[in-house]
Amino acid sequence: MASEEDYEYSTDEDGYSVEEDGDDMDWNEENPNAAPTQPFRPVAAANYKSGIRLLKAEEMRPVMQRRIDDVTDVLGVTPAAAAVLLREYNFSKEQLLEEYMLSSDRILKKAGVYHRCGNQKSPGKNRTDCAICYDDECDSMMAMPCGHQFCTDCWSDFCDNAVNEGPVSVKTTCPHASCPEIVTEEEMEKALGSNSPQLKKFKSYQLRSFVEANGLTRWCPGKGCDRIACAESALAMEAEGNLANCTACTTSFCLICGEEPHAPSNCKELARWQEKCKNESETANWILANTKSCPKCRSRIEK
Repeated sequence: MASEEDYEYSTDEDGYSVEEDGDDMDWNEENPNAAPTQPFRPVAAANYKSGIRLLKAEEMRPVMQRRIDDVTDVLGVTPAAAAVLLREYNFSKEQLLEEYMLSSDRILKKAGVYHRCGNQKSPGKNRTDCAICYDDECDSMMAMPCGHQFCTDCWSDFCDNAVNEGPVSVKTTCPHASCPEIVTEEEMEKALGSNSPQLKKFKSYQLRSFVEANGLTRWCPGKGCDRIACAESALAMEAEGNLANCTACTTSFCLICGEEPHAPSNCKELARWQEKCKNESETANWILANTKSCPKCRSRIEK
C-alpha cells in the first residue's frame, strides 16, 4: 500500500532559480521553485487559476542545463560528471555541494564518476584487443576514464542496447564486469553518433530524470504527450482542485499523484482504495482457481 511518503514533495530545493542569460523567461525570485511565466502558449483557464503551468519538454531542458553548468563551475568537473552527480542527489545542488565538501572522493565514487574527475586511468598503449568480442586486431578502440577500452563496434552495440532498456539507461555502467564507472552522454555520443535517434532518446531520459526528481513537476500521463505540468509553489500543489489540464492531449490529472481527477477523495485515500480493489481481485482469482460450485446448492467448495 502506498505510504504518506509517496506523495511528499520538497520545498527547499533551489528549483528553477537561474541567472539572467537572455532567455526571455521571467523567473519568480521570491519562489525559486515556481515555473517561468513568460513566454507561454495559451493554456486552459483552469491551469491559471490553480497556479499550474504546462510546458513543452524542450522548454525545461535549458533549466536543467543551467543547473548542470552551475555545478560544473563550482566543482570544476565536466558537464557529463556534473549531470551524474546532480542525478545522484535528485538535482539538489545545495545537498550535493554540502556532501561534496565533506568528502569529495566518497561522493565521486558513490556517483560513479571518480575516474572521470581527475583520477583517469590509462587503457594501455597500443592495445588492439577487445574484451567483448575478443578480436585481437581491432581497427578502432574507445576507452572509459576508468581505463577499460573496447572496440567501437562493441561500444555502439552496447550503448544501443542500453538505450533500448528505457529511462534506466542513464545509470548504465562500464561494460567491464563489476566496474561502477557511469557511461555518460559523452560515451553515448561517441558510440552512437551526434545525430543518432538513440542519442536523442538518451537525452530525453536525462530530462525525464530531472523532471521526476522535482517535487513540483510531473509529466502529463497522456499517451505520447511530452508536456510537463509545473506548480508555482507547494501551495498550488495543496490547493483544492489542483488539477493539470493538458491542452496538447486534453488529459486532466492530479498533479500530486498523476492519477485521473479523484475529488473529493485525496491521493492517500485513492491509493488505499486501489489497493483494496487489487486485493479483492486477487482473492476472487484464488477462489476461481481453487474452488468449484457445489452440484447441489451451487455454493463454492474447495476442489
